[in-house]
Amino acid sequence: MCNYEIYKILKLEISKSLINITEKIGRDINLVQGPGGNISFKSNGFMYIKASGEKMSDAKNKNIFIKTDLIKILSSLESSDPDPIKNSWEKSSLMRPSIESTMHALMPHKYVLHVHCVNTLSWVIQKNYKKKLNIFLKGINWKSVPYKKPGLNLSIEIKKIIKESNVDVILLENHGIVVGAESAESVFEIVKNISEKLYLSELNKKKIDLEKFNKYLLCKAYKLPKNEYIHRIAFSKIHSLIATKGDLFPDQTIFLENGLVIINSIEELIILSQLRANKLPVVLIPNIGILIPRTFKKVNEDTLVGLSMIVSRLPKDASINYLTKKERNELINWDLEMHRKIINN
Repeated sequence: MCNYEIYKILKLEISKSLINITEKIGRDINLVQGPGGNISFKSNGFMYIKASGEKMSDAKNKNIFIKTDLIKILSSLESSDPDPIKNSWEKSSLMRPSIESTMHALMPHKYVLHVHCVNTLSWVIQKNYKKKLNIFLKGINWKSVPYKKPGLNLSIEIKKIIKESNVDVILLENHGIVVGAESAESVFEIVKNISEKLYLSELNKKKIDLEKFNKYLLCKAYKLPKNEYIHRIAFSKIHSLIATKGDLFPDQTIFLENGLVIINSIEELIILSQLRANKLPVVLIPNIGILIPRTFKKVNEDTLVGLSMIVSRLPKDASINYLTKKERNELINWDLEMHRKIINN
């Protein structure tokens, strides 16, 4: 059941097709995990965009969009305002525009979609991926940008590309993909098409022996994840090492802040839970599976599912780009990301 009436009451020009597409995208774990990703459309000098921290999958249940002054945002970007989004929306709203609002504003298309597509991310976290992708994305009007902090920093890079060429698809290193088109259906179809083109293979599903977890679950600080896909990387030494070596994308830093650790015994787990009681990591137990902190919320597990899907799609000889310590700190200490964490916890 969709509550379309809420959008009419709030006098938001949100079409049923946009609501339906947004919800559909939000429920596709291959494209969106938790509150990640955002969608927007432009009309009469305004831009309607998913609010920060809201979930696209909730589009049919409640209003997740916020109306912004597109002309004001673009003018502020042109004058190098350090906060182009400031005063661009009605402050009486408890919501605030997406962190990526400037990126959406810069794209000249009526509809813009940004997602953390796992098939795309499995490529854009690798070094020297661009040459390889020329084959898979032949015929698609695409460019790529190096990793930059989400928001204004990333938008500055995108602005350079848009000035140079009319591009519909931009791959964001260690982040995801942004696509522009003239309808909600078109941006969705373009993203789905690219996602399918970039899928090659993934680690095989393994049968999980729950009895092997029993001794580890004596440590009450941990529990089993609900989604069994998460366990796959624990059955590959190479992929376990990739997952535990560092952060691959911003939402991993935000929602899996305490990292992932490999352990080999219940004794190690008990010591770990004592030493890091307030900052428990996800634990990988080789050839058994994965345990998550008992304090994990849905958003944390959704992000872990996304990470597992990305890592599972990597070739064993992949050369990986990790976020640097500086890049991680920029995200962890950022008030806008703290806002997203508060909403989802």
